[in-house]
Amino acid sequence: MRPIQHLLLLMLLLLACCIASCSDYKQEEVLNRAESLMEAHPDSALTILEGIEKSELGSKKEQAQYALLMSMALDKNYIDTTTFDVLQPAIDYYLDNGNANDKLRTYYYQGRIFQNQGDRDNALNSFIKGIDISHESNDSLCIARTLVAQGGLYNEFYDFESYTNCHLKAAKIYKNLSLSWNEFDCLLNALNGAIALGNKSRGDSLLSLCNEFRNLDKSQKLALTKHQLSYTLKFGDNQSIITLIASEEDNSNFDPNGLLNLALAYNKVGKSAKAKQLLDYVNNGLEYDTLKYLAILVPVLENMGDYKNAFTVYTEFCHKMDSINTFKFDQKSKSVDERHQIELKAEQDARENAKIIWSYIAGIIFLILVVVILFLLFRSNKAQKDLAIERAKITELENKQLKSDNEMAIQDAKIKELENERLKSEKDKAIQDAKIKELENENLKSEKDKAIQDTKIKELENENLKSERDKKALEAENLAHRVEILENESASLKELMDSQEGLSSEVQDAIKVRIEMLNALMAGYITNNDQYEKPYESWIKELTDNTEEFMNSNRLAFQVSHPRFIQYFEDHDLTISEINYVCLYAIGLRGKEVGNYMKKRSHVNISSGIRKKLGIDKHETNIGIYVRKLLKEL
Repeated sequence: MRPIQHLLLLMLLLLACCIASCSDYKQEEVLNRAESLMEAHPDSALTILEGIEKSELGSKKEQAQYALLMSMALDKNYIDTTTFDVLQPAIDYYLDNGNANDKLRTYYYQGRIFQNQGDRDNALNSFIKGIDISHESNDSLCIARTLVAQGGLYNEFYDFESYTNCHLKAAKIYKNLSLSWNEFDCLLNALNGAIALGNKSRGDSLLSLCNEFRNLDKSQKLALTKHQLSYTLKFGDNQSIITLIASEEDNSNFDPNGLLNLALAYNKVGKSAKAKQLLDYVNNGLEYDTLKYLAILVPVLENMGDYKNAFTVYTEFCHKMDSINTFKFDQKSKSVDERHQIELKAEQDARENAKIIWSYIAGIIFLILVVVILFLLFRSNKAQKDLAIERAKITELENKQLKSDNEMAIQDAKIKELENERLKSEKDKAIQDAKIKELENENLKSEKDKAIQDTKIKELENENLKSERDKKALEAENLAHRVEILENESASLKELMDSQEGLSSEVQDAIKVRIEMLNALMAGYITNNDQYEKPYESWIKELTDNTEEFMNSNRLAFQVSHPRFIQYFEDHDLTISEINYVCLYAIGLRGKEVGNYMKKRSHVNISSGIRKKLGIDKHETNIGIYVRKLLKEL
């Protein structure tokens, strides 16, 4: 029974593994399907994700993927969340183990949740971390959205330069993705930043780009109009403001910010009462920018002569500006404090590094001292040894006989040394002579190589002269062959003129002209007299200048002289213009010469069409050779 129980247990384990693997595959397939629907149908993606049981998600990677996709679906369906309950598994897994795309998306939606909580500092920090790794990501759409969100926070922090740059970068990405409406919105925000910074050159450039967009909807046109008004108020003159106001008499579609700009415009052109009317309308229950409202109301009241209320409004405006400046200062103070902490840490690191460096220096100095002491001890021992040797020498010198022997030995050694130096000198001189002889041999070899090279050059020149002579002989032979052909053709044409009286006048005229031209050409060739060639040159120039007339005349001549040749092409359904083209090859022209004479770049297409009708493969033969061979056979 035990083997059977073991077998059943093994089968149950295998079944459980199969069920688990199938379940994991099923969950992965559902998550991937939800991700594929996220951009186009976020509501369907949310429905799919809500149908997944969290308890069925096995690995941390699946839990992280579900958490990120659910956060994306909630955000795209305009469901704002203020807690990290949904996204936390993605934060815990992807920020340490995810790829660049997963990290970027996690940072983006983490920042969105911080925004919903009102924690702008942490939100901006999340977006910045996402942009820091964006160069490793290929999710361009998420990069653009992160830049837009980051730019919005910079606007709230009154950092208009960063606000503008973020939207410009996002606009470039949207343009590459062909999302023109998103690009348009980013350019409008960048234009708003340029106006706030007073950067006219950038404002001109951005306004020009916005005006290039076509097929704008009503809301986009209204947004562009509002920004044009803001631009004109910032950089334009009174006449420009008057013109713009006149084109926007119907202000019913303006939002509070647009109405405030319109009120400022009316006040600048002297219509303070109209401006005050618009400000009262905005103040009557609409949500608006209080600071901007007060900044416009002060000059309106001054222009209307109500200085008391103008002073009161100005005081309120100053209080609000102080609050904003305090906020900016707090932001800068935070930055200063963080920078101070960084500097303190840097100083601490520098001190630690200095300690390490001095420790190394002390160690090196200690090693140097040890080496010096050892060296001094070695010198001392050597000096004592030398002193003992010197004392021994003094003792030996006391013996005169030994001293004499030593001197003689030294003298012999010097003589031997001089002999060695002489032998060495003679050997060096022999080596130097050998080197000189070697250089002379190399020079002789170089001159010999040069002579051989000159001989080869002369042989090449002789070969070129021979080639040119052969070429001229070939040209003379070709010319004689052509004259022979012309003589035959002239005789043939004369016989035709004598034998066929029923030819049309057009054909007869063409044959007469050709006979006269052939006679003049042959007379010039036989007599070598230029006077015979002048009429020929005049006729051929007059005839060939009109390409179409010459080609028709040429065809008519062949039709009379070689009727079977022309009939062959007609039987193969060639048009008159195609037969004219073929007849140019029949008189001896080559492909390039035909193209130059017809002055058509498309003559290759004509040749291709003729090949198809004649059944000639494009690799089989040259069409000129084919036509001239056919002319001889028919």
